[in-house]
Amino acid sequence: MMFEEEHLFTAKNILFSTLLLVIVSCGSFQRSSEKYHDIAESSKCHTKRAAIDLGSGSTKLVVGLVNTCKGLVEGILFEAQRAVPLKEALQASKENEITPSMIQKLSAVFEEFKYMADHQGASDIKAVATSAFRTADNGEEAAEIITDNSGIPLTIISQKDEARFAYYAALSKTKTMKLSKKSPVAVWDIGGGSMQITKPLADGSTKVALLKVASVPFKNLVLKELYPDGTKTPNPLTEERALRSMDLARFISKQEFSRFGNLKGYQVIGVGGVHYYSIGGQFKKTNRIYNQSTLLSKLLERSKLSDKEIDSKYAVTDVTNLALVLGFMQTLKVDQVRPLKINMAHGLLINKDFWN
Repeated sequence: MMFEEEHLFTAKNILFSTLLLVIVSCGSFQRSSEKYHDIAESSKCHTKRAAIDLGSGSTKLVVGLVNTCKGLVEGILFEAQRAVPLKEALQASKENEITPSMIQKLSAVFEEFKYMADHQGASDIKAVATSAFRTADNGEEAAEIITDNSGIPLTIISQKDEARFAYYAALSKTKTMKLSKKSPVAVWDIGGGSMQITKPLADGSTKVALLKVASVPFKNLVLKELYPDGTKTPNPLTEERALRSMDLARFISKQEFSRFGNLKGYQVIGVGGVHYYSIGGQFKKTNRIYNQSTLLSKLLERSKLSDKEIDSKYAVTDVTNLALVLGFMQTLKVDQVRPLKINMAHGLLINKDFWN
């Protein structure tokens, strides 16, 4: 009897263990299936894309890991930039055309960027052109030649689209930053040939200012108003001309923003080459945040320097950029600007219409 009870107990244990193993195995199989299902779903949502922003002063490449299901960039894998003074060359052209030599130079940059994007595993690459191509008499033709030479589709976009792409790219970036939620975020984009400012309104809509004045046009205006004919560079600007340049920027901005209003009470994010590279680079700080006081000090300090002493790829516009932004800050009632390393290409990566 004792043997039978022990034998029965052992059999029950074996049966229980077997059932438990089956249950655990089934549970593990279910969890594994769910895990692999999640991975499969995730792989369907993720793609590596490359976008090129052919600007008026520089051409930028961004390669990103894009979550197409959520419509966001989960990581920037690679970035590159090449200084190509397209707006300068266009304004110096008597025919208002992009020259064959400039087209070849841009085609070479595109081919270089394509190699970089392929090396990063990008599945698709597209490009957009902005102000210089919009205003050039042969912009469409030049875009077609660059597309044929490089194999990269190049689209000329409107200034309104330019503002929209930069705005949503900046908003996406600010979601991961520790910004106060008490004040709304406005995005101020300045490039070589155009300027866009976008601010949200209380009703959920946005108000956009689209301006033709930007880095190169303002520098040329300073040369026209404050220098003898034929002067090629404003540097050294001198303190007197620095203050007059700031006044000129303030005068222009008062005319431009009569309907737009100001940015008092907004957190202002500066995007584009002028804010981050030109002005931010002159401060040599990690966060590159500047206000009216620090900007004025930097303007007066840098106004004494020649192009050679400035030692920058953008030396010819660096100091007048300080005057331009300071004058506009005064009119717009902007306390400080936080530059971010964002350009329109970041916004292109997540735009559904652009990739369809």
